[in-house]
Amino acid sequence: MRSWRSNNLPRHPLFAPLLLIAVVLAIYCPALDSNVTLIDDARIIASYSSPPTLFDILLPGHRYYYRPLVELSYYLDSRLWGMEPVTMHLENVLLHVACVILVFLLARRISACYPDSSPLIPIFSALLFALHPLNVEAVSWIAGRTDPMAAMFVLLATIFLIRWLDGAKWWDAVLLIFFFLCALLAKETALAFLPAGMLLVLGWPASSGTGQRTLRLKATGAMGLLGILIAALAFLLRGDATAIVRFLSEKNAGIGEFAYNSLITFGFYVKKIFFPQPLNFAISKVDANYGLLGGLALLLLAGFLTRRRLSPLLFAAAALMSLPAVAVASGHVAWTPYAERYMYLPTALCSLGTCGILSVLGSQRNKLFFSFMFLLLCSMAFVSRERNLLWKDNLAFYRDAVAKSPDFGAVYNELGSALMQHGKVKEAGEMFAKADRLNNRPSIRMLIKANLMGSMIAKGEYGAARSYFFQLHESKNMASMDFLDLLQKSDGKRLETASAQDKPALARDLLETFGLLYAKTKDPFWLYRSGQIAVSIRSPAEASDFFKKAYSEAPVDACYRLAAYKQVRNLANK
Repeated sequence: MRSWRSNNLPRHPLFAPLLLIAVVLAIYCPALDSNVTLIDDARIIASYSSPPTLFDILLPGHRYYYRPLVELSYYLDSRLWGMEPVTMHLENVLLHVACVILVFLLARRISACYPDSSPLIPIFSALLFALHPLNVEAVSWIAGRTDPMAAMFVLLATIFLIRWLDGAKWWDAVLLIFFFLCALLAKETALAFLPAGMLLVLGWPASSGTGQRTLRLKATGAMGLLGILIAALAFLLRGDATAIVRFLSEKNAGIGEFAYNSLITFGFYVKKIFFPQPLNFAISKVDANYGLLGGLALLLLAGFLTRRRLSPLLFAAAALMSLPAVAVASGHVAWTPYAERYMYLPTALCSLGTCGILSVLGSQRNKLFFSFMFLLLCSMAFVSRERNLLWKDNLAFYRDAVAKSPDFGAVYNELGSALMQHGKVKEAGEMFAKADRLNNRPSIRMLIKANLMGSMIAKGEYGAARSYFFQLHESKNMASMDFLDLLQKSDGKRLETASAQDKPALARDLLETFGLLYAKTKDPFWLYRSGQIAVSIRSPAEASDFFKKAYSEAPVDACYRLAAYKQVRNLANK
């Protein structure tokens, strides 16, 4: 067996890494100037424009997900370059580059188990991962950073796990645990590395001897115990609104139905890994016939595992790493129950599993084999680059998602928002109305209705917007801040064109809305706006009180603070 550090590469030791870097940058360069995606990206940039404290980032319970390393990366984005989207996209691409290089290193180690393997095989394996169309979502989406970051740490942990299996050095074990914990702090789904790692420990080729087998059994038990401890700790430290609580609180189906749905999900992801088209950001449901494929895949995998070969072992590890994606499909903890980005790490392990197959097929340097691989990689590169280009345009991107998921209400809402950004107000209103009809997710019901009301205001339908508000709320007191803000915008426009007879009543109604907004937000800006309305209806004493309170409560740098002071003086001189 060749050494882990064998450099049986073409031309120069740096040839393969530099080639891989060049290919990834060439395919993903369109991602650098991609738009900020309306889903999550805009929220992340807004949230970290005034970043939370490091205490809030590092301490569990403050966020829906506990992913401190990802949150820390956003914190540094804010501090170093002000949440510049180009730089944030570049970071995602560089994380993908790092994962591709790590896959290459692992593939080189695997190909070392095949004495007649071509030195090009590790490069092919890394390129299969680098160019896989499913990975575009995780790389081109700023919010998708969780998957490449967690995968990078899992792949590092895998490298040191294999090094430990080869030599049982204590420092390899320490680095293995360190990188696994880093992966877990990047994304909780990295917990699936423990069963995958246990499988690798038990199945990785080893020298004969009772001591070696005993050591591996102890390592397997230790990994299982570590998993139990981490799961228990996560449960004890859970917050009231975290993803794990939401998942555990779901009214899950019975065991039989859960197993059936899991087979469908697993079969769907098997198909997506080997036949990724059609690519879709908004996958809301899948065909039940994928359950047959899922069952067949599991049977084949179990059968091949009995041969104790590397490729089935790595494909089985990929299957175990897909378990979180299968679980997500049964619980409403994410925007969509199925997502291409969830397969980022499984595609890496499948590429490594393919390495063993390629090492056998390409051992005789068959020209037909290498021609096929070249054509396959070129087709993958073309599809991935086209997908990257689509990510650059929010409007085209969401039109594509709607075309592929015509019954998914949530994606119509996102298309409506993109249309609003492009000034296509009428079409946006139609999309929001369709989203409202199709939506079956209670968590976004009122968001869609707020967007629909906003589109009415943008079209100048101020009376219709007010009527819609009271269709949704029996009284203003029952409305959220967002709806009250929309109401004050529509009523403010109505006030501008109101007759002298109607103006006082409408102004008093608007003052009531401003009062509720101030009560909910404690923002003195609403006091300032109340003063302006009081002036417009010739109520100087009332206006003066509003302006005085606005001046005293406003931040020193508030743009309206000086104006409030001047209003107080002007009213006092009258």
